[in-house]
Amino acid sequence: MRAALVLRRQRGRTLIELLVAITIGMMLSVGILSIYGANRQTYRASTDLQHMQAAGQLALDRLAYQIRMAGYGQIVGDFTTVSTPTSFTGNPLWACSGGFNSPVDPSQTPACTGDATQPDAVQIRYQVENAAVAGSGESRDCLGFAVPVDGTGVRTAQNRFYIATSNGVPTLMCAGNSLAPAPLIPNVEDLQVRLRVGDPFSRAQQVVDPAGFTDWGRVIGVELCVQVVSENLGENTQATQTGTSCRGGAFPADGRLRRTFTQAITLRNRIL
Repeated sequence: MRAALVLRRQRGRTLIELLVAITIGMMLSVGILSIYGANRQTYRASTDLQHMQAAGQLALDRLAYQIRMAGYGQIVGDFTTVSTPTSFTGNPLWACSGGFNSPVDPSQTPACTGDATQPDAVQIRYQVENAAVAGSGESRDCLGFAVPVDGTGVRTAQNRFYIATSNGVPTLMCAGNSLAPAPLIPNVEDLQVRLRVGDPFSRAQQVVDPAGFTDWGRVIGVELCVQVVSENLGENTQATQTGTSCRGGAFPADGRLRRTFTQAITLRNRIL
């Protein structure tokens, strides 16, 4: 009888008890993995949003600084010389609907594609000081290279900004005076440019598309829209993402997050 009592005390779990324990363990594991996956997705989305915010702001800052400098030159004579108040010559700003035919076109007025489905592009020209402070960046183009002196002893910066694919990623590119393009800011997929044109008689302004525009001497400002996209897929699980693209439509439903950044910039060196 004592032996039977010892055997009863040493017996293991029943099959039903084992199945219940395994089921509970699996449920706990699934719950833990779900929480981990949700936290990881939230972290990735938050990181991508931070990168997108930084890319959009940086792109606008770079472009706005350059556009504000457009047309800058050394003052010639006094302000009574309205026709040529500075030593700057040529178009301070040249915008292309659909981008440049060739970003390395040596002309000061590069040909435009005119393809409205493609991002716009913009060229900015201005003079830099010959005696700029060393290390200040005042005599350098958008890529950090020194602006060369031309035949008249003047340094004229010429910077072209456009969107192209670099290492498989849509990127804001720049081609400086050397016409050697290089990537500036990745994950910028669209750039839209609108021109603010002033009437020399009424002082009224109107906003026009650069497509077919020719009266560049009347441009007094630029409206920019930069669209950035997330690095990773699967960040946007909704069928459509809320918001409006730079073209006024809905964002593509491809699983990536997108944001637009807009700014209006005045050409400070233009005189109506």
